[in-house]
Amino acid sequence: MVFSSHSPYRIPLGIGAAITLLVMASAWSQGSEEEEDAFKQARNLYRDAADYATAAELLADFIRNYPASKRLPEARLLLARSYKNNQRCDLAIDAYEVFYQKHPENLSTPEARQERALCLNLEGRHLDAARAYEEVQRRFSASEFAAPVLLEAAANYTYAEKPGQAARLYGLAITEYGDKSQAHTARYHLARLLFAQGESDAAQRLLEEIVTAGAPEAPSALLLSGGIDLFLGRVDAARRAFARLHERFRTSAQADSAYLELAFYLYDQRQFSQAEEAFQTAYKRIKNTALKLDARLGLADALRLRGSTGPALDHYQALAKILPPADPGRDRAQLGLAITYGQTGAFTMAFNLFQQLIETGPDTPEAIASFRELGMLYQRRGDYNGAIPWYSHYLQAAPTAPDVQKVKLSLARIYAQIGYYERAIPIFRELADDPTPVAAAQFEVAQAFEKKGQPHLAQREYMVFLERFPAHFNAQKARNRIEYLNEFTVVDPTGLNRVYQQAQIDALSGTPREIVLLELARALYEHHDIENSTRLFETYVASYPDRPYLSQAQFYLAQSLFKLARQRQLEGHPEEADSLRQLALQEHRILAAREAVDEWSQKARIRLLETEAAAGPDSLRYRLLKEGFTAFLKDYPDAHNRDLALLRLGDARNHLGRTEPAELDTALQTYRRLRSQFPQSPFSAQALFGMGLCYGRKGQIQAAADSLRRVLRDYPGSSLSAQVLFELGQLLLLQNQLGAARARFQELLLAYPAFPQRRAVQLQLADTHYQLGEYPRAITLYQQWLEGREGEDTDGPVRRRLAASYHRHGEFAAALDLYGQLLGQTPGTAGLDSVYFARAILLAKLHREEEAARQFLQVRDEFETSALAPQAAQRAGHLLFALEHYDRAYQVYQPLLATTDDSLTYGQAVLSLFRLQRLKKARKAVSAFAERFDKDAIWPQRFRLEEGLYHLGRKQYEKGLKQFRKVEERGGEWTDDGAYYGALALWEQNRLAPSEESAARALDAQTRFIRNHPKSPFVSQVRMRLGNYYYDLKQALMAAGNYKAVVNGAAPPEQKREAIWKLVESYRAANEHDEAHRTVDQLLREFPDHPNAREAQLAIGAILRDKGQDVRAIAHLEKVLEWAQGNQKAEALLYMGESYQNMGDYRKAISTYYKVSYFGADASATHIVAADYRRAQCHEILREIDTAIGVYERIIRREGSSSSIAAIAQERIDELRRRAN
Repeated sequence: MVFSSHSPYRIPLGIGAAITLLVMASAWSQGSEEEEDAFKQARNLYRDAADYATAAELLADFIRNYPASKRLPEARLLLARSYKNNQRCDLAIDAYEVFYQKHPENLSTPEARQERALCLNLEGRHLDAARAYEEVQRRFSASEFAAPVLLEAAANYTYAEKPGQAARLYGLAITEYGDKSQAHTARYHLARLLFAQGESDAAQRLLEEIVTAGAPEAPSALLLSGGIDLFLGRVDAARRAFARLHERFRTSAQADSAYLELAFYLYDQRQFSQAEEAFQTAYKRIKNTALKLDARLGLADALRLRGSTGPALDHYQALAKILPPADPGRDRAQLGLAITYGQTGAFTMAFNLFQQLIETGPDTPEAIASFRELGMLYQRRGDYNGAIPWYSHYLQAAPTAPDVQKVKLSLARIYAQIGYYERAIPIFRELADDPTPVAAAQFEVAQAFEKKGQPHLAQREYMVFLERFPAHFNAQKARNRIEYLNEFTVVDPTGLNRVYQQAQIDALSGTPREIVLLELARALYEHHDIENSTRLFETYVASYPDRPYLSQAQFYLAQSLFKLARQRQLEGHPEEADSLRQLALQEHRILAAREAVDEWSQKARIRLLETEAAAGPDSLRYRLLKEGFTAFLKDYPDAHNRDLALLRLGDARNHLGRTEPAELDTALQTYRRLRSQFPQSPFSAQALFGMGLCYGRKGQIQAAADSLRRVLRDYPGSSLSAQVLFELGQLLLLQNQLGAARARFQELLLAYPAFPQRRAVQLQLADTHYQLGEYPRAITLYQQWLEGREGEDTDGPVRRRLAASYHRHGEFAAALDLYGQLLGQTPGTAGLDSVYFARAILLAKLHREEEAARQFLQVRDEFETSALAPQAAQRAGHLLFALEHYDRAYQVYQPLLATTDDSLTYGQAVLSLFRLQRLKKARKAVSAFAERFDKDAIWPQRFRLEEGLYHLGRKQYEKGLKQFRKVEERGGEWTDDGAYYGALALWEQNRLAPSEESAARALDAQTRFIRNHPKSPFVSQVRMRLGNYYYDLKQALMAAGNYKAVVNGAAPPEQKREAIWKLVESYRAANEHDEAHRTVDQLLREFPDHPNAREAQLAIGAILRDKGQDVRAIAHLEKVLEWAQGNQKAEALLYMGESYQNMGDYRKAISTYYKVSYFGADASATHIVAADYRRAQCHEILREIDTAIGVYERIIRREGSSSSIAAIAQERIDELRRRAN
């Protein structure tokens, strides 16, 4: 039924309204009860039943069904927590964010933000978690939970592999919350980060601070301190740290861990005797049951690896009984027990235990290790076919295990052992070509080819081995194998077969048997079949004692015996080799003693001379050779081997020339005789080489180099080439021809990998690269030289040069680490002062000036007699001065003043006195300086300037001004300093006692300074001072002129950053909108990371609005709103509302202004009031008077009736009401 206003049934207005209210109240009451029941049901499921999944469903329904409920904040928070507790952090993250964004003022917001950060952490989103925790700390920096969440943020940055960010936050926790317990926790974690970044000294200092303070983290700090020392190889220092831990915190868990830390370090270093002792100590003293069992297991392992299998078995068997089946240590003990059984020969017991481990848990580490151990077990028994499948199983199950290379090497060796070279060689090659190559694999590739009967390939692989691993312990063995393959292996089996066939043909065709026999023996000798050639020569000598070729056969028999002796020596039969050498000498003696002298008897005598001299003492060898060959040449003036005798005589005199310089000239004469008398001699090259060595020993470097170059030019392919390159490289270094020397050394290493002095060449080449400034190549070569052979670097000269290379190449951390290793590993050796000194220089380059100063002072104090001590003291003083530690700097400088001739040292000592406010002492020091350095014109100016600054600091402006004017009047490089500080003194004097006259003087001084010293670095500071002055006086254009000069001038970047923002503000204040816009664009272009960059983006919107370009302003501000938060968002909305208002779009303006109030505490009161006032204006324009009055009244309530804005709002209310009446 519809009731019209005239209906007799019309209900009076008052009664109708009451009924309506009753109906609404009844409906609200029923709805409210349903709403409350729905909420309580969900809350009870969460709180009492812990049914988080159902609770989450009901809470989501509640939020959807009752969007206006007063329970909504609590429901949203419970929903997020239900997700979290139900392990649905992926949903909880968004739910928490909705809660605190919708209800920013709710008291649970801080907790919600922390819980959301925790969920991000649990989801593995560590970078987001870190930022979330950091945001909590930033918003609630004064709260009790601020420090803990800061640590959580840092920890998550660490997990996210952002160590720099983590270190920043730990540092912030130390500085901002130094009085909180979390500060020491931050120190501990920061120490861990610093250690990981290679800054072990800085880490140790932080840890010592924790220990000194007696903080709860002290036990952990001492444990980490000892661990750092162990990592750096400083075992004694680690023992001291652990001893402090055991002494001060005997019952702590860390004390127990320290025992194991040391024991496992020694175990990993394979120092099993010491490890056994350390594990014994740990086992006796550790209180924690689990750690005690770890110690016992470690003890058993150490005993086993020491070979003490009996005690090891006892411990393993005891552990197998003690440990429950589920304990992971039980499998480790069983594995150790099985290995030990295998070592003692109990094959069946070992096999059964390994099988049991594999069957119990085939994927456990112990089961996988059992595959490897079974392979080793079968290999030890010689059952290679049985070992192969176990090793293969292991490699399949653990392809990335740390010992996979070792297992592959064992497998390849087995294949080689049983003759499966096709399988062995690819594995050896794979290991040799690995990014972390196995040197033994390259060696064994060569061995495999040798055993396979491919000597050419074997020789090539041995050469590759020497080229790649010249410092390896098998290098000499490789050279021996190359020699063996070259000299004692038949290189042409087919050719040798043809020789045998030809001998049979010759014998059948009637050639005399003695000729056939001799030719065959010679052919076998040339084909390197030395054993058979020896037998045939022996047969000939015994069968034909009176034939013409007897001397030749006897000589070759002796040579064959010598070669066979060498072959036996290379084969590892030294006694047989000695016996064969004696037989060879006997043959030579018999031949040399023959009455009938011929070519072969002369050769025999020469060989006897060489052999007998070699057997004598070194001091007599070359004198015996000289005398012997002099006699030979006299006795046999027409000898067939006269050229060889001359060479040997020249060489003997050359060697004697090392101590008897006169012999060098006779050596040169001998070499020249050989070359002139026997120009076609095969020994001409050796004579020329000898001449080069003689010239070098005589100091005639150019003549020496020319001779050696002639050897290379005239005798290409000579066996001397490698030695010539080496000697030539040395001579070129003496001539300072570094590039040419480098080329020779490189050629030698590439072309002659088997050169016996290869390591010496490698070191020379590294030094040459260093001298040339080619530090990366020097670093590589030094590293290769040291690899596995650090023990050869006695006192560490090579490591020092490597550290210096790192230093000069800018790898300061690597250099610092290496210097630290040298200092820790070479105590008591000479020259450590230079290492400390170099390390201090590095610390200074790394901006660790405090540490550098301490290191320099250590050189001064511990090496008082060192030439570096005074320089170290000077540098320490300079560093302390730069750090503004003037008292300490002066203490360092003071002992040097009596003797130093360094004006910088004396001058900075004087400056230190001024800056320590010791004026009388400083003036006396100035006088002493003038007496010592009377011709120095610069420092007196600096001293006057410092005295002026002393007075300026004490507000004694006239006294300061007097000194500054003296500096300016005397001219020189400090003139502008004097003028600048004079102007500053006048400025500060006016600020202290302002007057028109003093202000005029101050302003005139600033402008005069700019005019007289336009290129001074102080000009920008004066401009900034004037800009700020005019800006405060509201003279915006005058301010802008000065700020612009700074921006466009040569000011430091930080000053330009400050000036350009002030220039923007000045142009805006002067209503120079176009200039303001251009300057903002310049700021964003040139300083994208400017601290006011976001304010600049906002300013563009305001500028566009002020220029009347409202559409552009709104478009720009909409982009700003994409990132703006809090007050910046409120400001952007305010500007946008003003643009809508300017455009006459009052509804959009009202809507936009209204949003400003949403930001409450995050928006400034100024912006909220301005937005409300303009909103009221818009309502006025739209003639919505009551609404406008309501907004004005809101302003009054918010700001208080006594405020100026409230008075203006009241005026508007009064005016609107007057109009309405």
